Amino acid sequence: MRLSKVFLIAALGVSAFAGAAAAGRPPLQDGALSVRDGRANIMLKMKGSTIGRIGNGRLVVTDSPAGATIVVRGAGREHPVNGNTTVYSGTNIRFRVADDRRFSLKIAGKGLNFSAVGRGDGWIDGWGDPAGGVFFDGSYSLNGEPYRSLPDERTRFDLAAPPTR
Repeated sequence: MRLSKVFLIAALGVSAFAGAAAAGRPPLQDGALSVRDGRANIMLKMKGSTIGRIGNGRLVVTDSPAGATIVVRGAGREHPVNGNTTVYSGTNIRFRVADDRRFSLKIAGKGLNFSAVGRGDGWIDGWGDPAGGVFFDGSYSLNGEPYRSLPDERTRFDLAAPPTR
């Protein structure tokens, strides 16, 4: 009987310590990605929502097994790859994807204008090529930072608000 009381008190002490340690760290907050007039390949793996437009290109959506909210308008072609992945291509594609479970988007093309809010990660690869005469490939803002030119090489990012100080 005494031994069980000792274990109970020890377990309560450990859980109280873990709770206090977790309370010292705020939960991870949503981040934001905004792309204006982009010419790029962009991959997002996230929980949250995106809304935007593709002037000319393609959108590959892989939703969660439970099914995301996916609305795509204006795609000239829609090609289901499997149960969870669909490829949309064409001009003037407008889209909205949202889910509280992880989904992925691959956006490629010209005239990319979209915003994503949530938590996750991804990469951006702008199509700028000064040697080829492409000096401007669009701009982006990540997690509240000022807009800057899209990177000309694949650059990984985390979609999460920066920690508060």
